[in-house]
Formats: sequence, structure tokens, C-alpha cells
Amino acid sequence: MPARILVVDNDPWIQRTVATALGRWGHLVTLAGDGEGALASALHAPPDLVITAVALPGIDGWCWWEQLRAQPELAATPALFLTPSQAAGVRGFEPGRDERLTKPFRVEELERTISVLLTRVSPASGSLRVPWVTRGAEAEKESSGYRPLSALRGDLDQIALSSVLIVLEMERKSGILLLERDLGTARLFLRKGRVIRADIDPDRRVAGAAAVYETLTWTDGSFDFLVGDVGGVDEIQTSTTFLLMEGARRLDESRRDKSTA
Repeated sequence: MPARILVVDNDPWIQRTVATALGRWGHLVTLAGDGEGALASALHAPPDLVITAVALPGIDGWCWWEQLRAQPELAATPALFLTPSQAAGVRGFEPGRDERLTKPFRVEELERTISVLLTRVSPASGSLRVPWVTRGAEAEKESSGYRPLSALRGDLDQIALSSVLIVLEMERKSGILLLERDLGTARLFLRKGRVIRADIDPDRRVAGAAAVYETLTWTDGSFDFLVGDVGGVDEIQTSTTFLLMEGARRLDESRRDKSTA
């Protein structure tokens, strides 16, 4: 059942990753970058679940959370704490109600943990809401603080990654292209239509142009393009056209090798 979820983190990448996943699963998302803003948001629109980092500017994750739980109407709100280390102590953590995830985490872990937490929220309380299904849908969006983050999304079995990259190059778009499938997750960072960095599931240590060539072979999974400024060094330093041509050449070579094996 969809829920209203408050995500508190000052890392834009964590915000976007979590908010995009939650939106895809049908939840109503509110974002905050610090404890003070999170507390104000929670008091204005009480969440069914809070996902919060413990290291925040200003009021840290523990202090703002203690202030929230001091409010009678919010005292029972479950929390998912995002911690930098599994060994770190979690002040305010209550076993049986709260959960924790260590950064970095996989989207699959996030989904599983959120599902566990939401089963602890009683539907009888009326706190769970189905977002944007009434005549006042747009007003609900505005008052919730929800911000659309995705400019382009779809399935790779319907639209090939090469076609997506061509469109983004033609439109000179900047942002992060997220690719997700059962076997891995990839991030392609684009600046004015050019891929400047890329990686596939950091644990696999596939990055740069090699990551782009590998993702061009993906024929299943989903893509989601998040618009935004992308800084940093251009680690790939070549055009999208070259990447696509080289990717096609490598794919043809691989097919020939398999056919002669």
C-alpha cells in the first residue's frame, strides 16, 4: 500500500536514488536536506515512514529525530536510519520498530527494508495514503513538497540504450542516467549530452568507457534519466557517437567469436 515517506539526506545522489525508487513503487515522497527542514516538514505533513541519514548539517540525525519523537502524534513513526558503518551505534534506534541500512546500499535492499517497515504501520490508523488519485491530486503534490525528478524513463526491452543516448545527445541534456536490472545497476553521468563518467555497481569495479560498452549490451531492465548539473572531470573524453560505434563493433566482434567457438 502506498505511503507518505520523508527522505532526509544532504547528499543529492542519495536523495535522487531513494526518491526515484520510492516514486516508482507508488509512494508519496517529501525531501529534506537537514534536520531543521525535516522536522518542519514532518510537523506540516506527518509521514508514515522516515528515511534519514545520521550525519546532517545543523541539527544532526539523532537530535532532530529525538525532537520528532517527542511529538505525541509522531512518536510511533518508524524510521530507516542510513548509517556510514554497520558497527556505528544508532542513538534513538528502537529494535522492532526501526531498521537501518549501511551506505552504500543496493536498491533491492532498500525496497526489502521499506516493505518490512511499512508492515509495522497499522492500516487501521488511516496513516497510509494513496497519492494523487483524487480531484485534488495536483494540490496534494504541491502541499507535500514532492518534486518530480525524472525527465525520461522506460524499459530497455522497449527502447535500446543507444536510442536513449542519441536523444540525450541531441537535446544536450545534463544529468544522471540510471540503469537497473536484476544483475546490476549502472550510472551514466552526462554533461550537455556527452557521457563524462560511468560505473556499474561499484563492487564490480567496472567504470569509464568500459561501463558504457557493457551497458550497451543490456536488453532488459529499466532506465531513468534525472535532470541536473553534473560537475567533475570528463573521464571518458569522447563523443556519444564514438561510444555507440565502438560499442557496436565490440558487440559484433563478440558475436563472431561465439559463432566460431
